[in-house]
Amino acid sequence: MMLAAAKFNLLEYLRGHLADQPWPGCQVKIGGMTFTWMSSAIAAMLIVAAGLIAVILPITRRKQAMPSGAHNALEVITVFVRDSIARPALRDDDKAYKFLPLLLTLFVFVLGMNLIGLAPLATISAWVRWHVPFFEGRPIGATPTAVLTICAALSVITLLAIMSSGLRHCAAKWHKDKKWPMPLCWALSPLLWLKSLSPSIPGTMGVIMLVPMVFLELIGVVAKCFALMIRLFANMIAGHAMLAILMVFVLKGIRALINEGLNDVFYVAPMVVLGSAVICLMEMAVALLQAFIFTVLTAVFLGIYAEPAH
Repeated sequence: MMLAAAKFNLLEYLRGHLADQPWPGCQVKIGGMTFTWMSSAIAAMLIVAAGLIAVILPITRRKQAMPSGAHNALEVITVFVRDSIARPALRDDDKAYKFLPLLLTLFVFVLGMNLIGLAPLATISAWVRWHVPFFEGRPIGATPTAVLTICAALSVITLLAIMSSGLRHCAAKWHKDKKWPMPLCWALSPLLWLKSLSPSIPGTMGVIMLVPMVFLELIGVVAKCFALMIRLFANMIAGHAMLAILMVFVLKGIRALINEGLNDVFYVAPMVVLGSAVICLMEMAVALLQAFIFTVLTAVFLGIYAEPAH
């Protein structure tokens, strides 16, 4: 019975932290492809979003002459994102304050999704499924940023922010410089933004190389956002996989103790538990670091492609 429970716990850990489990009836097939609109990872992501909204919005609406408590914590995070990410990456205070809401939202949201993978949501979810009939077959607890499609969605948000800001900047610039009507500038903004991506090459060679250079730069924008997705996904799934591997050593020791009477578990298990604790602390640091890197790279790409004239 003990061995069976150990196997069950390992499977629960692997399924809860490394694999996204779709909820029954929450998948749609379109054009031969299966799309999931609710799963264990999406549920965890919604928990993070709801928690951030419930905590941050009341703090921002409450006005105090002297900030204290939660206000101080939010102010520290805001100043950190502004001074350590937005200003160094964008190199302009006006642009830093312009993109600060987006960068701050990305930072706290990615950090929250990274950290929720360390919470025992899989165990809590198993207890809830046992006591609440609605949640039977509907697990909660996978790390959202350890799911490739969620990382892809975050990268698409960065790509859309780059494109929308670039289009708005080009339309406003040509309206100011050329005195063209604003509707015409908005209609031509995609072509103007693509043209602004290409470096200025004088003469006939510049005309010849315009289209190839624009095409290469556009591929570069997409490739950079793709790299954001892969970087976040690979780093977040690696830590959970390492914890699962360490768990195997404990379970192997328990199996040897039960089946063969060996005492390996008594000196293997403490070392593995200590190693797991150290890795958990490292994962917390990695969660913060990856949220920081994702936000920094987003700010850098916004500075490069959203307003290339600067």
